Amino acid sequence: MMNRRTLVKASLGMIPLVVAGKLGAASYRPHVVVIGSGAAGLAAALSAHEAGADVEILEKMPVIGGNTLVSSGVINAPDPERQKSAGIDDSPSLFALQTYESGHRKGDVRLINEMAFGALDTLRWLESYGVAFKSGIFQVYGGLWPRSHNPVISHGRGYVNILAGACEKAGIPIKTETEVIGFVVDQNRVLAVRARRAGADLPNISADAVIIATGGFSANSRLCTKYDPRLEGLSFTGRSSATGEILEVVERIGADLIGMEDIQCNLGPVSGHHRTGFHLDVTRYILVNREGLRFVPEDGARDTIRDAIFSQPGRFAFSIVDSDGFQVMPSLFQQAGAMGIREGATVRADSLEGLARAMDVNPQVFIETVESYNRAVMEGYDPKGREKWMLVKRLEKPPFYAAKVRMSVHYTMGGIRIDSGARVLRKDGLPIHGLYAAGETTGGIHGENRLGGNGLLDAFVFGRIAGAGAAGKSLTFVR
Repeated sequence: MMNRRTLVKASLGMIPLVVAGKLGAASYRPHVVVIGSGAAGLAAALSAHEAGADVEILEKMPVIGGNTLVSSGVINAPDPERQKSAGIDDSPSLFALQTYESGHRKGDVRLINEMAFGALDTLRWLESYGVAFKSGIFQVYGGLWPRSHNPVISHGRGYVNILAGACEKAGIPIKTETEVIGFVVDQNRVLAVRARRAGADLPNISADAVIIATGGFSANSRLCTKYDPRLEGLSFTGRSSATGEILEVVERIGADLIGMEDIQCNLGPVSGHHRTGFHLDVTRYILVNREGLRFVPEDGARDTIRDAIFSQPGRFAFSIVDSDGFQVMPSLFQQAGAMGIREGATVRADSLEGLARAMDVNPQVFIETVESYNRAVMEGYDPKGREKWMLVKRLEKPPFYAAKVRMSVHYTMGGIRIDSGARVLRKDGLPIHGLYAAGETTGGIHGENRLGGNGLLDAFVFGRIAGAGAAGKSLTFVR
């Protein structure tokens, strides 16, 4: 069985237990307004409906799905059924602890605990709606442990299509091109939503509860650069709609914003418009610099890899896979790789020497780098520091591929402060009654660094919690 990672040194006792709870019955059907139609918004709407509420979703864009639609689709969950057959030792406690440590102990352990202990239940909840996952388990880029699940429908399209279809079946309307611009609040209670469509203000939308699920601000260059000047001029990996205006709106009614400086980067293209995703499965890729040398353990935390690439000349690197690594990628990433070749951002060759020349790096150095890595896989020891269980696949089957990559703004860990019931909190720690938030629009869960595969999980778990709470019920997860 796999041993727990030695770098995790904090006591498991610091992670509090989750108290069991159940959804109760109610005779009154509250009206719940959900703002946003990505993973958190769709989960919140369905959860509120399950708990007996009448629900409507408001979406500012003409197309639903938000960043979920273009995400990798990967979701983390300790999963004994899939993991034990592969000899992987895991538990919600270990998951919570690694999430806390990876965030440099800045995350709120109560929120982390809810996410970790709600992971498998939420995976099963998604499956109950028809979301299918591949049978294998793997370690996603920046995930630090093999507990990542890949949906059968690549990227986030399956989640959005299936859950939106469930909303339609449940009679939950999704009103697109409807932007929320404010709230009606009286005595610390949200009473209604102010919205606009086609440049005209709409009548106030009354609500017993409102759930903010609008995503982060990764596409807002001004805000990102304000909180981390190193990000100036970087592209972003998500959709252009992730601009975070709701944060200023909710702050005006007293909500507390936390961790705004915690912004995550991920690998994106140096040129062109197609993100290859060669790095998605950590067992199948390596990173080399312009000299053809590896410079970082590729299975490390995302902030470690970010800082390593920032330190390279030109702040870029090459992500390398062989034919096997290319073929196992989700179809949309394969298409992106093919389009990258057309744009000149990706190169392909039938030999390592040919690939090196196409990359304009020293062929002798590059070939030795790959051969050294392949020896590390065979020997089970990597001088660069990869974990032994991430030394699985040699890079040896032509053709070989290289994508020129740099850091792009990927995820904003900061946002609206919430409690473990997804209630929006003021600066004094008290909740704003009737107001909930879930997903990337919130802060306090991931700390300074988010584990790969935790973004969608966070959105689904706290979307479900927010939906139940907005409907007047509680939803917690048993240890």
